[in-house]
Amino acid sequence: MDKEYELFYDETNNSRVFKLTEDGFNYDEKAYFILGGIVFNKSSEPNKESIDNMLERLQVPQNSSEVKFKHIKQKANGFIDLISKSRVKELIAWLYENNLWIHYSYRDNFYYSIVDIIDSLPESTFGGMEFNRDLKNSLFNYIEGDKEWFLQYLKYFDYPNVKNHEQFIDVLLNWIENINPDRGDFNIEYLRQSLNTHREEVLVFLSDNLDGILIQDYSDIYINSILTYYNSNHTFDEELEIQKKIEGTSIEVFGKEASYKFIDSESSIFVQISDLVVGILRMWMAFLENSSILELKIILSSLSEIQRKTLKVFQVILNNSLFESFGFKHGSGSIHFDEKINFFMEYQWN
Repeated sequence: MDKEYELFYDETNNSRVFKLTEDGFNYDEKAYFILGGIVFNKSSEPNKESIDNMLERLQVPQNSSEVKFKHIKQKANGFIDLISKSRVKELIAWLYENNLWIHYSYRDNFYYSIVDIIDSLPESTFGGMEFNRDLKNSLFNYIEGDKEWFLQYLKYFDYPNVKNHEQFIDVLLNWIENINPDRGDFNIEYLRQSLNTHREEVLVFLSDNLDGILIQDYSDIYINSILTYYNSNHTFDEELEIQKKIEGTSIEVFGKEASYKFIDSESSIFVQISDLVVGILRMWMAFLENSSILELKIILSSLSEIQRKTLKVFQVILNNSLFESFGFKHGSGSIHFDEKINFFMEYQWN
């Protein structure tokens, strides 16, 4: 993006590495990794008076070295409880009053871990990227319905470092025959035929990896954000493992070196505010993940007046952010989850 922004970041649900274990995964697969925070134009930085006003409204003690999410969470149990908290209400109001935007990238770890099966098949791109994603979504939905068996299958073949690709494909084909016996699901039948075509070949993205290591780290999400907004300044909260991966590496776009740095959050109020924002996003996404669209509709229609007002402002900020730049929302997850986000973003309040 050509525009110049100041982007500040914090992250949550960082498992460092996401891998298969005897019991499933080493980390809750539904606790999405999120990297995000606040963003504003380089010429629109909130002034000290505004920041002091925000800290006063959040009732931050003057001797505090920094403000953390737990300070505004106030022991909230879930997202709906969270938005009832006075400090969360004040933070969201302050973000709106100062015309600040929210940016975030998220990753559904389980979904992200299985899509290489689809991407290893050349036929998956024949219908374009939307069809490719539709195939991934269909496969993921069936896997979710038979998760225990599928995890044992992945574990048996040392996924994603498969050694015997023909056997891996044969077992997968047998599973597909069981879940789609009449071949009535077009996407799954398309997948079956594609796999059958490549039975004696190596699935390119399922080789030369580490046994059972599904995600080695999340550095690619950091790099993607830097590259997307190459004319902007990027300030990240310190994350030593990520820093080892990308610090010292020159990230250039069109011959221009990107501007990014990792700092101690105590030295930047905007990184601290990003911690608060990411905490809200984490509980918001958990709320969406654990609710059907019908349940979301029922819950949102039964909120108190205070809850409704706070959520409406939060919704406006998220929509204003996307109006400024679609890149402020980036994610790797199922179509179904994206539909829940869209439902929330488009919800019409009474």
